[in-house]
Amino acid sequence: MPIRAVLFDVGDTLWHADGAPPPVEFRRRAAERAAAFLAANAVHAPDPGALARACWDAMEHAMRSARAGDLVEPDYPAAAQDAAARLGVHLSREAAAAFLDAIYVSGAEGGKLAYPDARPTLETLRQRGFRLAIVTNRAFGGERFRADLRDAGLDIGWDAIAVSVEVGYLKPHPRLFFAALEALQIHPAEAVMVGNSLAEDIAGAQRLGMRAAWKRSRPDADGVIPDFTFDRVGELLNWSLLAEAARVH
Repeated sequence: MPIRAVLFDVGDTLWHADGAPPPVEFRRRAAERAAAFLAANAVHAPDPGALARACWDAMEHAMRSARAGDLVEPDYPAAAQDAAARLGVHLSREAAAAFLDAIYVSGAEGGKLAYPDARPTLETLRQRGFRLAIVTNRAFGGERFRADLRDAGLDIGWDAIAVSVEVGYLKPHPRLFFAALEALQIHPAEAVMVGNSLAEDIAGAQRLGMRAAWKRSRPDADGVIPDFTFDRVGELLNWSLLAEAARVH
C-alpha cells in the first residue's frame, strides 16, 4: 500500500522546551496561580504552593505508573483530589481538574518552541499530498493543547489529532494510534509514525505494521530499529520512503 499519511509525536519531535524557565520559576508561578484559584473558589489551604506541588506530583506519578503498566490513561483529577485530601484540602473531582488546569504553565510561557524547520516540513509534506496527524501522550488536551499548537506556530489544520488524555490510552498502546488511523480512514501500512521515543513511537507503530522514523534522542528501549533516523525535522523530506510515495501522489 502507498504511504498516504504521516503521524507525528509533538514533544521533542516538533517542539522543544529548551527555553523553559528554571524549576523554581515554575513552582513560583504555580503557587501564585494556586492561591488565586483557591481564593476565587473560597477554598482554604495553608500553603497553596505545597498544594500545587502535591497535586502535580500525584499527576506525574500516575502517568509514570500507567506508562510502566497497563497504558490506560489515569484519572488525573482523582489523583490530584486524593493528594489534596492528604493535605487536608477537600476538592471535588471537578474542582481538582480545574485546579490542575489553573496551575499548568504551558505553551510559550512554559518555554515550548517549535523547531525552526518543523512547520516548513509539515507544509511541504502537505504540498506533496500527505495527510498529517498528531499522536501524542499528554495529560492536557482540548483547547489547552490546541492553543499550545497555535502559540508554537504548529496549527496547520491537522487532519487528525489523537491525544492520550482524550482517547484514554497512552502510547505505545495500539488504541491511541488507531484513533488517528480511524479518523484518517486509512490502514496502518498506509501511514508512517515520526517520534523521538523508541519505546513509545517507533516500537508502538512498528507493532501495528507502520514504518517509523526516529528523531534521535536518548534511547529508551533496546533492540528497536527505526526505519529511518534523523536529527533535524527537515531531514524527513529526504526519506526515500516518503519521496517515493510523494511521486505516487
